[in-house]
Amino acid sequence: MKYTVGILVLLCIAFNYSCKKDGSEKDNSRLIEFKNTTLSASNAAETSYLLEYDAQGRVTKVNEQQFHYGANGRVDYSRIALQDKTGGIERKKIVRLSYHWDERNRLKSVFVDSLYNKSAPIKDGINTVGAESLIKDKLLTSYSYTSNMSVPSKIVYRKLEKFYEQIGDEQELTFAYNGDNIQKLKNFLYFSPLFNNPGDPKLEFTLFSFFQYSTTINPLYPIYKQMGFNPININQVVSKNLENAFFSALIQGRTNQEMQPDWTKKTAVKITLDASGKPTAVNYVVKGDFEGVKDVIFSEVLLNYVYE
Repeated sequence: MKYTVGILVLLCIAFNYSCKKDGSEKDNSRLIEFKNTTLSASNAAETSYLLEYDAQGRVTKVNEQQFHYGANGRVDYSRIALQDKTGGIERKKIVRLSYHWDERNRLKSVFVDSLYNKSAPIKDGINTVGAESLIKDKLLTSYSYTSNMSVPSKIVYRKLEKFYEQIGDEQELTFAYNGDNIQKLKNFLYFSPLFNNPGDPKLEFTLFSFFQYSTTINPLYPIYKQMGFNPININQVVSKNLENAFFSALIQGRTNQEMQPDWTKKTAVKITLDASGKPTAVNYVVKGDFEGVKDVIFSEVLLNYVYE
């Protein structure tokens, strides 16, 4: 079974993002907020990412995640600490990730040093049930490189899911580049069945994605170069330029075969620039062929960039 989809990428691995600034002084080209809005027939979802910088112009915080740098100038570890009280329950979450680099200062792996969750009933609260869990020393993401390339040729990852409560199924990405941009992306996806009975096989898919580019610099690209990874999503490589079109195809099962893009079925991407030429918005419609039906609209995606 095969679906030709004009970015089902978003549903599985998300689009490629980017950001700006490498000096210590402030200016209005530095990205301070990135928004991702997805509209579908059934609902609308918006996620915002707020970025903070230190005096050297390095990203130190994205939303609740704080990044701590080591002596090599690279991120040594990051930490998330959350606490709230709702429904008679006090909840605490603490996540610490460690970042490991090779001799060329390329990110080679990210580990979950600790993933702590605790829920305890508030005294005289309406709920009397609590729970506590701790996950330690688990490989989250690994990066493989070809020869002297500074960007990975393969990423194998597991995502933190259910609001930092568990680690998801393993996924695999392979990349082919044209200069500083991703030319082809191949994603091996594995999902547990909706009703996961013992012995049931995982659902497997292969997603092919191909990209065409504008001359506009991707706003997250300077951040990616500075940090050595994408702080919004460590499982994504950031291309230098913003995409202006892409083609994707989702195939059931894992395949090692390759395919070529059908650019007659590409999805166009609209880029909005401000008066100084900086991108402020990117939007596109997620659509494609599904089980014999042509041009099915899945959703519309809007990305917004806010500068200092």
